[in-house]
Amino acid sequence: TAKTAPTTKMPIKTNLSTTDRFKLTLSLWPYTIPLFVVYWAEYALQSGVWVVVDIPGFTRDEFYTYANTCYQIGVFCSRSSGTVWKPGVKTLWVMPSCQFFILVWWVLNVEKGWWLDGWIMALAGVVGLFGGWVYVNAFRLVIESTEDDLKEIATAATSVFSDAGCNFGEGTGLLIQKLLE
Repeated sequence: TAKTAPTTKMPIKTNLSTTDRFKLTLSLWPYTIPLFVVYWAEYALQSGVWVVVDIPGFTRDEFYTYANTCYQIGVFCSRSSGTVWKPGVKTLWVMPSCQFFILVWWVLNVEKGWWLDGWIMALAGVVGLFGGWVYVNAFRLVIESTEDDLKEIATAATSVFSDAGCNFGEGTGLLIQKLLE
């Protein structure tokens, strides 16, 4: 007997007007704003603050490399925890708020020199944790709260906000870098 090929379910396509797509995108604000803010703060830190940090015992290049390694470890841990910890929308909003305050603290810390030793890299890991948790859980919540036939377009629309946060963060980082040098 011949084997039949497995059937695959094709994504449901909807015929949404441009206005309907815009309304759908606007309705995703509980998830897109935290995603934008967490990435904005994260990339402003990386491109603005971490490149000008002077810590005794480290060159700027060494600090930047080690801080970003700690950051990536935080991202790896938090993005790997998507099935373990599933916070709701309220917690999703707390994390980027904390990320914003971490950005402000880093800027002030570099300016005032409060805490400038190697242990500060642990805070770089926390930045990665917040970023990864918001990323995983924003998309999880979008998928859970969206009708089946709109999931694909909703996740695509949401992804624009993480990219926009990265871009605005890079721009902000350049300004911060100039102010701190």
